[in-house]
Amino acid sequence: MKKLIFIFSIIFITACSNESHSIYGEISSIEEGSINVGCSDLVSSKDDIGYSCTIKITNETLIKTQAGEVLTFDELNINNIVSVYFKEPISLSTGTEGPTFEAKEITVFEN
Repeated sequence: MKKLIFIFSIIFITACSNESHSIYGEISSIEEGSINVGCSDLVSSKDDIGYSCTIKITNETLIKTQAGEVLTFDELNINNIVSVYFKEPISLSTGTEGPTFEAKEITVFEN
């Protein structure tokens, strides 16, 4: 019984931490070395503002298709749907303007 309570406590604490390891969204713009992806779902807010996160892409960032084919940065396009896995867990809060996070892996989905 104590093990069960301990496990539920860990799950509860993890769920309430507001940290995320990844986001899923549409590329809204592409800049040199980074992309902007909608991340409104990660921001706890009562307003209707659409939030965008800048995702920094380095030489170590793996960019691939859903089928596992490796892509280059130049093959990314605006309106691509992507799943971005971060190098380390991120935390967003209301009022965070223009957050930038480093991508570990990006998966591009078929449009």
